Amino acid sequence: MNRPMIKINFPVWLSAELRIAVSLIYLLCFSGCEAPRNNPLDPANPDNQYHMINGQVQTLSLPRKPLENVTVMWLGKGLATHTDPNGIFNLETVGAQDNWIFFEKSGYFADSSFITWGNQRTITRDIFLNTQPLLDSLNLYSVILNRYPSLQTEQAVIEAWISDPDNDVDTVKVLIPVSDVMYTIPYNTTVKSYERVFSIFDLEIERLEEIVGYNFQITIYDVFDRVLQFETGSIIRVIRDEVHFQSPSGNELTGATPTLVWEVFNPGFNFTYTLEIFTAEITPQLQWRKEYIDMGITTNTVDSPLPAGPYYWIIWAIDSFGNRTRSKPASFTVE
Repeated sequence: MNRPMIKINFPVWLSAELRIAVSLIYLLCFSGCEAPRNNPLDPANPDNQYHMINGQVQTLSLPRKPLENVTVMWLGKGLATHTDPNGIFNLETVGAQDNWIFFEKSGYFADSSFITWGNQRTITRDIFLNTQPLLDSLNLYSVILNRYPSLQTEQAVIEAWISDPDNDVDTVKVLIPVSDVMYTIPYNTTVKSYERVFSIFDLEIERLEEIVGYNFQITIYDVFDRVLQFETGSIIRVIRDEVHFQSPSGNELTGATPTLVWEVFNPGFNFTYTLEIFTAEITPQLQWRKEYIDMGITTNTVDSPLPAGPYYWIIWAIDSFGNRTRSKPASFTVE
């Protein structure tokens, strides 16, 4: 390669030694600027091996929000970085091996993308992470329904409140302890929770006491077939003792605001009463309800007049865990 001739005009007063030194400096600088870039790791080398993966990580739910501190891992070289407050990441790697890049953040489902370089030096990947559903609250309790002449219907109830900003929960199931049976829990649009009532036949047990103290397991499936499991609480007790009514009963005639009286109930733990009055028809309708009556009280006057007609009333005793027992119904008629 022919280089241009360099002519340096020195002042007449410059000594011969200084002229030689200055000439050498000019020569080195000129030669260095034109030195060939053969180092494969030199960014100025057109054939360098540096490659860049960049992009932004945001929420899947709308409106999109950037996610900070997402762990970004490039499997090809074992490299990792984190997103900045704007969700931006940059990963610089040497070599162009096709491989996976992974994205992880607590509270979100992990995601990944396969990188195929081809002839590209820089690849951009924008990722939207899906929030993991949360089991906000769970009620598990036993129910004993006392019936004539001296029968008891046994039930277990599960109520689960689940939040999901992405609104992509598909199915919620519960694994029953002991029997190891899995059931789907339907969604109740009225109270916005997942609810199901189980009989002892559903549970494949003979008595509710068989599952007391065992943890239930909730499994959430989303529309992308991702699965999330929660170990939940257990049923604490079964209340088999029965609350007994006194009056009114036996189709007794009453006024529009009857006084309900029942016997003292002492199961050996704290609880409250709930009173309910239903119409006595083929499809009974709830007419009146009073909750959270202190365990020391055995009488309550209806505070909303009832229309004339036949009715029945029942008494619930409910402990602090939600477990409950229901009395037999007692009938009366409002004149």
